[in-house]
Parts: sequence; structure tokens; C-alpha cells
Amino acid sequence: MTKKSRFSLILIYCIAIFLLFSPYLKQAVLIFQTQDVTIERTKTIGALEEVPLEAVQPPDLADTLAFEKKQIFQAIGQIIIPKVAIGLPIFPGLDNQQMLVGAGTLFPERTVEAHNMVVVGHHLGRNNLLFGKLLEVTVGDDLYLEYQNDFYHYTVTQTKLIQQTNIQVTDDKNSTEITLITCDKPTQTQQRFIVKGKLTKTPDKKTKQKVLLQKETVQIKNQKKDRYYCIAMIVLLLLALLIGIRVIYKISE
Repeated sequence: MTKKSRFSLILIYCIAIFLLFSPYLKQAVLIFQTQDVTIERTKTIGALEEVPLEAVQPPDLADTLAFEKKQIFQAIGQIIIPKVAIGLPIFPGLDNQQMLVGAGTLFPERTVEAHNMVVVGHHLGRNNLLFGKLLEVTVGDDLYLEYQNDFYHYTVTQTKLIQQTNIQVTDDKNSTEITLITCDKPTQTQQRFIVKGKLTKTPDKKTKQKVLLQKETVQIKNQKKDRYYCIAMIVLLLLALLIGIRVIYKISE
């Protein structure tokens, strides 16, 4: 085999490996890029650009690589689902950069006490990233919303798959409910997974402290798992490249 043919074969192999690892690299890059992000709380919601629900799609590798490190984000609250270990900051509107570190509100002008609160998050394939575990939520689960310094308790009443064009689930019927939305899979898709919850009693101080402590404990565990995951992906990628290139050289001699 000529050197040119060998080089072409190695190049094709490397491209194939990077394509194979692309979903996992996206997750690892996102973990690395967002590790130094600072989340601050705010009660102020300024003018926001309106983004249609169907425009929200999973980010690709280029989006995660373009994420600016060490940013400071202004969150208006957080969403916590203890059973599936979800605990994310909530931002006003649907901003691409913000949604790589938390969830966004589709109608931030709505109030918890009288409206349907719509929260949208990404599903990237790895369970402990963003809304990855939302698909594991079931009817009857507890859901907590901290919003503009107030704490609320919801009970999940419905979970279902819908088409992305079925925006009726976001309609406001002047009822105290919450609607969580994510993609049904970590790729371009026409379907969305919906979780609906009904506002119940306001949690007491003891319950609030317990839920927040659970969230902090889960976050610490997830951070450790994420670091190991990044290291494992890099090692596996390098091994795949080195072994493959070595085999190509051997069979081309």
C-alpha cells in the first residue's frame, strides 16, 4: 500500500471515530465548558425576544464548543424533582447559552399563583445533564419550583409525548399548573415529552430545607460523575484512534 493510500485510510478512520464519538464528546465538552459558570439570582425580568417552542432543538457539538466559559447568568429560580435527581436553575426566556446550564421559561411574565408556568429544557442523552431524567418522571411525583424567592410544591398529574406543533399544552387557562417540556430523544426530533403538575400546598420551612439539601447533595455527586465521564471519554477516544491507526499501519505494510 502506498503512503498516500495509507494516509487516506487513516484519515477516513479518524473521521469515522470522531463521528461515532460525537454525541459523547458533546456531553463531555458541555460539562467542561460549563463547570466555571456562575449563577446569580434576580427578581427582575427585562424585555425578552419571543422564541417559538418548535424552534428549540438539542444543541450540536458546535454549539457546545461555542459556549463562552466563566459566564455569569441571572436566574429567576430553580426547578427541583427529588425522585429523579433534577435540580436546575430557571432563566427568563429561551436563550441558547442559558439553556446549556439550566432551563428556560416560555412565558416569564406569567405568575405561579394564577397561570400555567411553562419550563423548557434540553435532553442531551446523559441522564444527569439538564432534563435528561425528565422522561423518568411519573404521575404522583413531587415537583418543587423556587421562583422569585418563593417556594412552591406541585404534584405531577400527567406525562405524555406530543408533536412539537402541539403548542396547546402551553395555553394559559388561569389555572395554577406547571408544564415541563423536553425533547423525547437527544437528537433532532419532532416530538416533545411533557410533564404537567398541579400546584398544591406551599411547603413549610423544614420541607424546603430538606429539598434544597437533597439537591445540593445530588449536584455534588453528579459533578464527580461528570469529571470521571469526561476523563473516560478522552481516554477511550485516544485509545480508539491509537489502536486503529496502529492496525492500519500493520495491515498496510
